[in-house]
Amino acid sequence: MKIGIDIGGSHIGVGLIEGSELKDTVDKFFSLEDRNDIENAILRNIDELVNQLLFKYNISLENIESIGVACPGTVTDGKITSWNLGLKNYNLKSKLIEKYNLNVTVRNDGKCAALMEKKYGAMKDFDDCVFVNIGTGIGGAAFLGGELLEPKRYSGFEFGHMTLVKDGIPCTCGKKGCFERYCSIKALKTRITKTLNIDSTDMSGQYLREHVMVEYHDRIQDDINEFIDYLRIGICNLIDIFEPEVVCFGGSFSYYEGHPVLEKLIKEINKAGTTFNEEKPKIVTAFFKNDAGIIGATI
Repeated sequence: MKIGIDIGGSHIGVGLIEGSELKDTVDKFFSLEDRNDIENAILRNIDELVNQLLFKYNISLENIESIGVACPGTVTDGKITSWNLGLKNYNLKSKLIEKYNLNVTVRNDGKCAALMEKKYGAMKDFDDCVFVNIGTGIGGAAFLGGELLEPKRYSGFEFGHMTLVKDGIPCTCGKKGCFERYCSIKALKTRITKTLNIDSTDMSGQYLREHVMVEYHDRIQDDINEFIDYLRIGICNLIDIFEPEVVCFGGSFSYYEGHPVLEKLIKEINKAGTTFNEEKPKIVTAFFKNDAGIIGATI
């Protein structure tokens, strides 16, 4: 068995992986106190969640082959630089090896989820693929000829930080007008709750999708249409660059399968004149939803 760890912008999930299946998972959301001491909080929460799983299944670390970590941002030799989390060259790999004395891999979360969807999920029958992970931020990966594209420097494919709007909204990365500042689930939540003048602090993505967007449908249509329009521009840019057979949405946005927001986005992308070539790729959502990253971290 292996342990998969998914570090998100708002929480940490730890899973027990058997083969390609997620046997069980536990998670914990970052508190305000955690955010003020994020480096120690990450280690503390990982240890707490790992111990929960080991105790629940009455197993010891001797039963664990390895640990895989999926995290946002740039990963270089196990060191994480993440603007979402406020980390700069944080060597999580060495800290986990020191603590658990196991083989540890640390990769960008978009790449982990993409590998899972390519090997076992929604992209397994395609060679040329673009995976777009949309949640607190936006990341992703691309495959050409069935192979994951990997730069020599850094982890690359930071789709969320391509400039969408000149001199636009400031981003935590230091740039302005980044894709994720307009098209992440966090950005959508911020836009909608500002219009409604309600608190978004403890609002989950599920509550936003299933309750707020239904109850206040008419009042937030302009916000949703603007979100879709910006998202269409970003996705069509990626289509023009990579010419994929399929575009797969992962992260929180994968739960929008069948939702009017995704249905409208697909219609907008499929209109004439939105891409250089008229033939459009298939657009799908991740088969493993938010679990893709935590399992993919162990591949």
